Amino acid sequence: MADIIDFLSMNPDDVQESIVLPEGSYDFVITSYRSDKVGENQNEIVRINVKANAVLESEITDSDLDHCEPTRLEFWATSRAMGQGNPVISIKKFLTQTLGLSGVSFGEMLEQSIGQTFSGVVKHEMVGRNKDILQASVKRIINKAA
Repeated sequence: MADIIDFLSMNPDDVQESIVLPEGSYDFVITSYRSDKVGENQNEIVRINVKANAVLESEITDSDLDHCEPTRLEFWATSRAMGQGNPVISIKKFLTQTLGLSGVSFGEMLEQSIGQTFSGVVKHEMVGRNKDILQASVKRIINKAA
């Protein structure tokens, strides 16, 4: 671990900033997940964190991916949302059809999903209370990556 002396001697120009993943299509690896409650109604949501590990079609190259921020898929954990046929909307479809997982519970399948890969299309959207944060989100699943 570097100490404060190392930090103070660094040149700010030598520190590369991370960038928002540009719009395009990528192969992703699932790195983690978490469940949360959001909004005034405290609706349940599951966030699956993903990192692009290969460019399929984008303005950047594979070597640029190290400097791109991870992104995520968000799923409402409601019976209505799980009943949808779209794997970007339904966590059930994403886990069972896109990733081909099965299990006794969603919790088991989410644990099994870490390290799994798939391909998807990223679009940008403004998020946050004031819509002032640019976020890259997976908006379409292309297929399960090999």
